[in-house]
Amino acid sequence: MQRSLILSALCALLISTTGCDGDDGGSGGSGGSGGSGAEGGAGGAGGEGGAGGAGGAGGAGGAGGAGGGMGGSGGMGESLEEKVAAQLEAVRNDHAALVELLRKMPKGADLHSHTSGAVTPESMIEWGAADGACFNTSTGFASAGPCMGDAVPMSNALNDQALYDSMLMAWSMEGFMGTLLQGHQHFFDAFGKFGAVLNESRGDDMLAQVRSTAGHNNQVYIELMQGFGSGTVGTIAESKVMPGDGWDEPYLLQKRTEIIADPGFQTAINSAKASIANALSGSDVLLNCGTAMADPGCNVDVRFMVAGTRTRTRAYVFGQWVFAFELAQVVPELVGVNLVSPEENANSLLYYNDEMLAVNVLRTFNDQDPSRKTVHVGLHAGELIPEVLPMTQAGQAELTYHIRSAVDIAGAERIGHGVDVLGETSGEGADQLLATMAQKGVMVEICLTSNDTLLGVAGDKHPLGAYIAKNVPVAPSTDDQGILRIEITDEYVRAVEEHSLGYIALKKLARTSLEHAFIEGKSLWKTRDDFTTRVEECATDVPGMTPSAACEAFLEANSKARIQWQHESNTAAFEQSIAQP
Repeated sequence: MQRSLILSALCALLISTTGCDGDDGGSGGSGGSGGSGAEGGAGGAGGEGGAGGAGGAGGAGGAGGAGGGMGGSGGMGESLEEKVAAQLEAVRNDHAALVELLRKMPKGADLHSHTSGAVTPESMIEWGAADGACFNTSTGFASAGPCMGDAVPMSNALNDQALYDSMLMAWSMEGFMGTLLQGHQHFFDAFGKFGAVLNESRGDDMLAQVRSTAGHNNQVYIELMQGFGSGTVGTIAESKVMPGDGWDEPYLLQKRTEIIADPGFQTAINSAKASIANALSGSDVLLNCGTAMADPGCNVDVRFMVAGTRTRTRAYVFGQWVFAFELAQVVPELVGVNLVSPEENANSLLYYNDEMLAVNVLRTFNDQDPSRKTVHVGLHAGELIPEVLPMTQAGQAELTYHIRSAVDIAGAERIGHGVDVLGETSGEGADQLLATMAQKGVMVEICLTSNDTLLGVAGDKHPLGAYIAKNVPVAPSTDDQGILRIEITDEYVRAVEEHSLGYIALKKLARTSLEHAFIEGKSLWKTRDDFTTRVEECATDVPGMTPSAACEAFLEANSKARIQWQHESNTAAFEQSIAQP
């Protein structure tokens, strides 16, 4: 059963292949330049000893290839892509060499990253020490000075290794040795403990670090989730939306008007707008952008999402989202909304479908006005296991519908985590849900390390293979790389080591991440998620080379295509460097 699932998943990731489960491999695509989107891949993956097809030669075939190293190799005339695929297979069982190779590989976008959780605790200690912050040695909480009681100056840690280590362990998963559920709680508790260090004055430092990390991991785009002061409007909403009130479209739109009319609303908008602008410009300065000493992070484009806090009331979350939709109209870099905090929290469960309805009402209202900018919807959903829920029939029933409601009621374009999908029995069941997600192009942000660390779901237990087998778009993400002590490269390494994916499969994941990014403008690809043919304006251009006038104009007019072109150019250069060093 597991063998069939893995092979089905690999076949789903390979374009223009027909060989699976012992059949002869399908023929590869054309042997174009590496990374061009129409290159010939390795021959189709033969299932466990099946013969691979011949390497592609000329024509418009898509990229074939041997996914998890289980199929036969391609035939004559290896392309650059095939050579890189072979190199990955050569180091598949050499962890250090695999990490080195995949760190160099262009990896597109990180679409699921919480800014505060992405910052390393080492940086938090450095900034807290410089800002005169305190650390409570009993509770692990940071606070502003002066330090009293059990709170000591964080600067003490710079000369006290034991204190330094205690901060690392309080604010991350560093050295954690408890049970799964203890680790789950420790992770979510960490945000409250270090929160006082990550004040608004450090917005540029935080953004600079996250951009730099992405750049050093050869990514070109990140989307970051933050609150941006939306809690102020959440509180305003709680004064206008009463717990016993109805909850339908007319009511919500009426309350939207009342919230926006509150004197504190525009103040919150202006403050957030200035904060984002300062963080962006400040991070450019810190990264030395525009100079000969520019950090790789300067080449990383950034967009933001406002994250509602699902552990609060439904009124509070609604207010945060009203704020988000209006802030997006005046901040170009703000592209969407999301939900954060533990999905199993009592309020999260109580108000789940109410919040799905609310975001759909706001999105629909927004989209009906052509003068308003589109605001995208990505939602954490299905980040659950039985153990974190009440052991009652009602509690366990929460495992059966969260992703479906996010897709069907909220109209989510992307799902974060999606771990419990195979247990979603509501409606017509998991198979129908997966089919719907594939048909609608609902992408899943796969967070392998996070799901392993917080939920104990990894390897064969993880639904990544099921998503791939059912043609649901997926892409690796970090979730909270600072707390989890990882980088995006680690997620690609896990995809190889735990899910048997090969280079061509990884290459598709990276492309998928950009294809489903909430970047403004049209895609570089003619058909969504079909990475064989570019749009007409750039169809004959070669990434890495100077684009034609028509292609250049298209890239200039469409930020998504521009960023995708950069990724393709980077991929072409990477394949050249590995195949012909």
